[in-house]
Amino acid sequence: MTVRIPVQRLRSFATEALQCAGLTEQDAAAGAEVVVYADVHGFTTHGSNALAGIYVPRLRDGRINPGPQLRTVSDTASGAVLDGDRGLGLVSTVRATDLAIGKARQTGIALVAVRNSSHFGSAGYYAHRATEAGLIAIAMTNCGAQGVAPGLGGTTRMLGTNPLAAGAPAPGGAPFVLDMSATTVATGKIRAAQREGREVPVGWLTGLDGMPVTDPNAYFDGKADVTWLGGSAATGGAKGYGLAILVDLLCGPLAGASWGPTPDLLENGEERPDTDIGHVVIAIDPAAFGAGSTFGAGARQLLDTLSADLPVDPARPVTYPGAPEARTAAASLADGVALPDHVARQLLSMAADLEIKAPTELAAVAE
Repeated sequence: MTVRIPVQRLRSFATEALQCAGLTEQDAAAGAEVVVYADVHGFTTHGSNALAGIYVPRLRDGRINPGPQLRTVSDTASGAVLDGDRGLGLVSTVRATDLAIGKARQTGIALVAVRNSSHFGSAGYYAHRATEAGLIAIAMTNCGAQGVAPGLGGTTRMLGTNPLAAGAPAPGGAPFVLDMSATTVATGKIRAAQREGREVPVGWLTGLDGMPVTDPNAYFDGKADVTWLGGSAATGGAKGYGLAILVDLLCGPLAGASWGPTPDLLENGEERPDTDIGHVVIAIDPAAFGAGSTFGAGARQLLDTLSADLPVDPARPVTYPGAPEARTAAASLADGVALPDHVARQLLSMAADLEIKAPTELAAVAE
């Protein structure tokens, strides 16, 4: 079951919750935008679910610094490194994205990295933000030192899901926005299946014997691991694995943040927290490459041509990353954001803890 909440009401509620958790009004508004973007576009695990399950609790207990002093570590015409001071990754990455956009307008391409940060929510938000400014963008994050999946063929969880997103403007329709993890699925979806008491599809998890596993509990019990995008080595798992390494190289050593595969992990194998996370945003201005007036039209034609192809199944038209999410967003704006009952209950509990008023629509799950 789901409940629906008007977008603006959810945004106001998320902003108030983040303020009550210690953020300034400006930072709370920026963080709420990222949260609501995820919900509006159908990525609830990275939206209100994370608000109630990750951001507010960690802001309140100090694991995330509610009053960070964002510091510039290095700054050049086409790049910068920011120290997030253990603050909310949503806020520091919005600032990094805007800085990369500004620099790209001057130099054509820019890269801004963030260190000493935390969970940054939906990667697609930052890529989409750049497309709204008419730029192409790539955004990515590692999971700090936290190990979520072992290297391909390995047994020790060393790498994160290491999500990345890419976006390109295409006026006249939905922009191209690819939002993906390097693993077959984000671990939040495995947690959601566990919470709902259902099995996960074959291919999400593999047991210690290399056989497929569908019980989500096996992942959290350490009896199965999430697979890399592509699956096994025979079916292309090296591609997802390689992407995860690339993200850790850029968001770890390049950004100056932590990363997963360190020698101490092999020595003691202890679970490590997802702190000192690194993010990277790359922005590209088509105008700097002589395509300022033509890129958008070309992108629109390319995407529309793909979508016009005759589908194998008439019930499943050909589409592209960003288009289905745009349709979900349109429905959210028209009818309200759809939130699963368990997320609605989390929000009600959070509101009670913060002593703030929850949207009236959430009350339906308590009846």
